[in-house]
Amino acid sequence: MAKTREEIVGKRFLCVSGSSKLKLSKINEWDWRAGVIRACTHTDSKHHDLQVLVEYDDVEWQRREWVHVYRGQVFQIFLLERTLAWASRKHPTKLRAPPVTWPALVYVPLVDQAGISEHKYRPVEYLVDRTLDYHDYSQIKPYQDGDLSGVCGDECVRALRAWVGEQDGQRILLTTPSVLVGFRVQVYRAEGTTQWYTAVIVGYNDATRELTVTDDTVLEEHSEDPSLVQIRLIGEGVVESILRGENVGITPRRSRTATNNHHQSGNYVSKVG
Repeated sequence: MAKTREEIVGKRFLCVSGSSKLKLSKINEWDWRAGVIRACTHTDSKHHDLQVLVEYDDVEWQRREWVHVYRGQVFQIFLLERTLAWASRKHPTKLRAPPVTWPALVYVPLVDQAGISEHKYRPVEYLVDRTLDYHDYSQIKPYQDGDLSGVCGDECVRALRAWVGEQDGQRILLTTPSVLVGFRVQVYRAEGTTQWYTAVIVGYNDATRELTVTDDTVLEEHSEDPSLVQIRLIGEGVVESILRGENVGITPRRSRTATNNHHQSGNYVSKVG
């Protein structure tokens, strides 16, 4: 079956801002921006007060920002990654080659002031080079677990497997967190001057769905909700091993003496008021 997940964090997005009237006939000329959602204020993507912490592809991560998805008419279009599909395209490097089938992200609209949801051609974003193209969604084939029939080249295989691993890792964090105590993770730091911190999962709260993690850098405990901030399991093959029910062991955390010199404190990013 096709892989989909309802959580917002870790997903890519496409958006168009500004006040200029958007013509669907010129969708390929819109001023599209793309990026990744690293954190959010609500798990419901349709919540009227939803804010998301976004990193845009076209600027450095330090210029990330909290934005309201629905309030303030910031966006004319805001599309959220839905799942993966196979779409036909010109080969990105072999210009004389026939069209190839390529893995591409398809999107669902959260904000749609131009009627894109009713338009025949909607954007897809190819894996590897992140090029945008426009397809009839009814004519593209959803990715099914384990289907590598359309892949052309090692880069495609690596990108596809990385995407699948992200989906599986997120599912484990949210649905079977009790098996993760002792595992190491990378946690997005929504405030401060570093982008991520590494930690060990030391506990789980059934009532709040929060993980308790010990930060490698300062050896302090934090409570993190994997549905509100992006968290990644660390280790080659860890996700696959957990899915197979294997005991992959616990990676020791770094010692205080090894990490104290790397501790940083800095300016904080604030949510939009």
